[in-house]
Amino acid sequence: KAFAAGKEASTFLSQMLPRLQKGKAMEVAMGEGVNTCFLAKHGFQMVGYDISEVALSRAQKLATEMGVQLEAKRQDLDLIPFGLMEFESIFMFDFKPSVTRYYSDILRALKQGGTFLVEAPMVEEMTEGIGKSESYKNYFFEANELLQNLKGMRVLFYHEGLVNGRVMVQALAKKPADRDAAKYKLFDMQAQGGDSGPTKHQKLAEALFKK
Repeated sequence: KAFAAGKEASTFLSQMLPRLQKGKAMEVAMGEGVNTCFLAKHGFQMVGYDISEVALSRAQKLATEMGVQLEAKRQDLDLIPFGLMEFESIFMFDFKPSVTRYYSDILRALKQGGTFLVEAPMVEEMTEGIGKSESYKNYFFEANELLQNLKGMRVLFYHEGLVNGRVMVQALAKKPADRDAAKYKLFDMQAQGGDSGPTKHQKLAEALFKK
């Protein structure tokens, strides 16, 4: 059934909106695009990934209904081509990555000061056992599991507990600016003075990569 949970965005997302880094943003596993379209309505340039063609179609229709722009892409969620320092914000609702490298990929994909928001169910919400052959269905976080995977980021908000009758984990984290290569303007390098030696930016880059 289309939009069985309604068309209202996550309350947590609404609450955290003022703390998010606005600009180009991505939602992993966006489903029918309720949160993605909400963000687009509030000035984010949204890219949404999902593996379901049906969900993508509904998301595009919702975007049209709301009068917003949405770039919807069909993709195996384990194989999303995360760029380098591409997004101001990344979102993940009701989804748990099956591989831990996901978090380092997300960290690299965020620009300096970029924000990462997560809201997903915890194991208390699991209604049946999930075998290894169906591990792709396991979107349930254990206690502190998400927190451990946010290492390298500054955690701005973290909560585990009841949210509207469901046991959820909610988090907002930020990529520290001093860990971002953009601080050293690595992508603004241009040859200067022929063979006159390394530029200031190149020296800073060398110092960064020696750390």
